Amino acid sequence: MLLTFVVSIIIGILTMILRYSLWRKEYSQLMPGRRPRFFDILGDLKELAIYDNSPNKYFWQTNFFNVIRRRTQEFGKLQLFCLWITFFPFVCIVKKGAVKVSELMEKKIIEKNFTYKWMEPVLGTGLLTSEVSKWKPRRKLLMPCFHSDILRGFVPVFNEYSQKFVEFLQKETKKEFTYIETPVTLLTLDIICETMFGVKTGDSENDIPQFVKSFRRVNELFAVRMFQVWLWPNCLFKLSKDGKETMHHVKVVHDFTRNIIQQKLKRYSRDQRDQGNRKRKALLDFLLDRHMEEGELSEEDIREEVNTFASAGHETVSISIVWALYLIGLYKDVQTKIHEELDKVIGKDTTREVLEKDLNDLEYLDCVLKEASRLYPAAPWFGRKFPKDTPSNICQRFAMMEIKIIMSSILRNFSIESLDTRDIVKPFLYVTLHPSVPVRIRIRPRMFQKQH
Repeated sequence: MLLTFVVSIIIGILTMILRYSLWRKEYSQLMPGRRPRFFDILGDLKELAIYDNSPNKYFWQTNFFNVIRRRTQEFGKLQLFCLWITFFPFVCIVKKGAVKVSELMEKKIIEKNFTYKWMEPVLGTGLLTSEVSKWKPRRKLLMPCFHSDILRGFVPVFNEYSQKFVEFLQKETKKEFTYIETPVTLLTLDIICETMFGVKTGDSENDIPQFVKSFRRVNELFAVRMFQVWLWPNCLFKLSKDGKETMHHVKVVHDFTRNIIQQKLKRYSRDQRDQGNRKRKALLDFLLDRHMEEGELSEEDIREEVNTFASAGHETVSISIVWALYLIGLYKDVQTKIHEELDKVIGKDTTREVLEKDLNDLEYLDCVLKEASRLYPAAPWFGRKFPKDTPSNICQRFAMMEIKIIMSSILRNFSIESLDTRDIVKPFLYVTLHPSVPVRIRIRPRMFQKQH
């Protein structure tokens, strides 16, 4: 009896491997890339270990990009190529327009792949992780919150917190260097909490909050899981040490956002009266209106969106700023041109706020930020089931306005120097692309300030 059961299990596993091997063989003929051998279960995963023999906390995450770089050199003349993580294809886009030339992407499909479900414990099925049937109406519902008139109302908030950050950096000029990632993270968390939720956190003046630590750790465990195929099934992951740690940090994240929602619910009636005289309404107020007045959203729906915007909203912006500062600190000629443009467009009065019209005139800074994003994209991958096109991120303009105001405020006041070269500061993958070591930046007042 036991022997029959064991034999059945073995036959089932071999049948599954054979089935996927046949599918992969057929599919791999359609995409540029190396052809895995028929029973090559690991695919390109097996090559990760050949790039670095030294112990490295982020070994898999950093070396994954080494594999991508090598493949890019090998297939760089093509529009795109395919990597195989076991039996799952990951398409790497090399050149602009690659998606348009692919015969595989005939249909407009925006369904996310299975890895997005791994983030559901922390984000729920909000805008980032939900399936199309829920994503489409939810995105349509939230679009008015990011209308240009609403975004224009956020500019004073961006300026206020940017100025506070400049005051913090003034103190840092007396130090040999500053670890920049944590202060920037707290800054963007403050901004997202006030603009999206109408809540002041004051975290930029304190140590890094447990919410940020927990969300980062969840991201790190997510990335580790990507390279541990045996933990892909949820039933096995939940029983693992990493799975149990993930649930601990998920609770911390949920407690943070639940507290924000409860604060707003207690003040809801008063806030509604106050907002009658205000043009700008926070995203959370908009969600509460749909819950309290129209019954369109449940409290769980609200919590999912608050989790999504609180977590993903500050993370992508902060890491984009960190990489941009790091690169600008490496290339003095680029920094000089940015200083010249800022002086020309905004002037040398560092107390003057950055206006919305200034942002359109900062063309060189815009190019630098986009190039930094190309070299070190905050979100270097996304999972879709072969989309022809995907709608733009509804927060994209919000994020770009925030980044440009913060960056212009910093660089109007300071000259920066990155102390570590790019072969030391390597990118590694959480959900977002982080530096493998803390980024050290030397911050000094600009020369014209000293002259005054």
